[in-house]
Amino acid sequence: MNTRMNTRMPLSNIDSPSLLLLALLLVAGCRASGNAGSDAGVTKLAIVFDDSLGQASLGSEGKRGAMLAVEEHGADFRAVYFNDAAAVDAAREAVVAVGFTDSDELRVAMPAFAAAGTPVMVAGATDPCLLTMSGAELLSFACYSDPMQGAAMAEFAYERLAVRETVVLFDAKSEFASAVGAAFTTAFRGLPAGKTAVVAFSSDVEGAITTALAKKPQAIYLAALPQDGPRVTSALRMRGFTGAVLGPDSFDEPEIFNAQGLGVVYYSTHAWLAGKGEPAVDAFVARYRQRFGGAEPTAFAALGYDATRIAVAAIARAQSGGVVTRATVGRAMREFASSSTPFEGITGTIAPAANERFPRKSVWIIEATDGKRQLASRWEPVKIPDPSCGKLR
Repeated sequence: MNTRMNTRMPLSNIDSPSLLLLALLLVAGCRASGNAGSDAGVTKLAIVFDDSLGQASLGSEGKRGAMLAVEEHGADFRAVYFNDAAAVDAAREAVVAVGFTDSDELRVAMPAFAAAGTPVMVAGATDPCLLTMSGAELLSFACYSDPMQGAAMAEFAYERLAVRETVVLFDAKSEFASAVGAAFTTAFRGLPAGKTAVVAFSSDVEGAITTALAKKPQAIYLAALPQDGPRVTSALRMRGFTGAVLGPDSFDEPEIFNAQGLGVVYYSTHAWLAGKGEPAVDAFVARYRQRFGGAEPTAFAALGYDATRIAVAAIARAQSGGVVTRATVGRAMREFASSSTPFEGITGTIAPAANERFPRKSVWIIEATDGKRQLASRWEPVKIPDPSCGKLR
């Protein structure tokens, strides 16, 4: 992982739009860096991942996966990783952008892309309520949705862990946490005898934990951002909670699966890359290890790789037609989504079902215990709840 800066900063320090926008800064990368405007007439692909602030543990992985895809590209373009400009510059200079591991992050950036008409291939922002924004027609997704992963974890906890009473402990300041928490809540309450209480936290985490534990749940679904998952889980254990802690894909980061003393944690994610025996997956893992000093990729590296490959393929298709613009590249990405031959990625088949914008892919549920991870299940939920674009209750 890249060195990151204060990835465990308090939520109050990252909630304002101005600081969230800072999380959209791009950093110098493999093929190009600096000001994208210095090469007039060159087709540019912007890579937009936070690898220094609150999303660093996910964003740096997404960026690494994108770098691998760029390095094996088959189109004539330049990938630009800014180290001194924000999303507005990426939107203005590029014909297409790839990135984003968080729904809050993308919501703040979206006005710049909407104003420029720049299409975005989204790697890991999973809230379907993003589709209510102005410019949402510019978005394509490599990831499944929050209702998909929330329902998968609810069914898994109910069927495999025999859980009947849960608490959803969620970050009230995060759109992502509210969305995925709502999905889990709706899905679990829809199961026979499934009971879920909802407890919000913001600055008063200890008070929220007291309220949650007073309900004596068998398991706690912790809907939190990457920097808060480890610390809140640790606080739960210190207060004596011994049940399973359940989490969304924001838990797919080293502090969760390398930490000691967090007990059993189950989290949903977008791919399980260890020992799958699939040639494409194994080749990706081998290239990642070679490129990044023996490190193991996470699912967010695979999402960054898949999202970038789709964007590169869209650029190539536009080039074959003789006209490369934001409109032609965006049209090519939409054609991939609706094609009868779906895009087969490292993270699964990326092809939304009819009248949907997010692909329906398997949800991988990982068990992490004191530094060891293993695959708990590959889950496809029976019933996916509608998105809840309001307050979680």
